[in-house]
Amino acid sequence: MAWVKMVGRNEASGSLKAEYDRIAAQFADRGGAIPEITAIMSIRPELMIARNTLSNSCTFGGSGLGRLREELIATSISALLNCRF
Repeated sequence: MAWVKMVGRNEASGSLKAEYDRIAAQFADRGGAIPEITAIMSIRPELMIARNTLSNSCTFGGSGLGRLREELIATSISALLNCRF
């Protein structure tokens, strides 16, 4: 669990709530949970939205490799780097 202050999904309003709702829909297959790597930016919603926009342009089918290949590459790199995310 992150030690930085985060705004919970139930506390969110405005653009943060809209972004949380969009992320939850994107991760519906995982119960709509908001990844901590994203939630730690919740006190600065404009930065969270910018980071998510960049990330989504490179992943989730945005690269031309297709989602499966992107996920395989990300998983392989994470395993090599001993990354839990």
